[in-house]
Amino acid sequence: MDTNIMLIVTFIIMAIAAILTIRVGLSAGNKEENNSSYAANKGRKIRRLLYIYLVVIVAVLIVFIVIMRR
Repeated sequence: MDTNIMLIVTFIIMAIAAILTIRVGLSAGNKEENNSSYAANKGRKIRRLLYIYLVVIVAVLIVFIVIMRR
């Protein structure tokens, strides 16, 4: 498989994972469970999760750059 195709597929999968994670977090079903800690600091939780995704995306990018230069 071509390295560029692997890179594109990896980014697509990671973007879909981030979008689906946010959708699950904002879903009405999760809010109905009477969990008082669910809504606490929601913005901070989403930012932390997106920061983790960003770190992973940058790490994958670095790995692919190293592979492509060989």
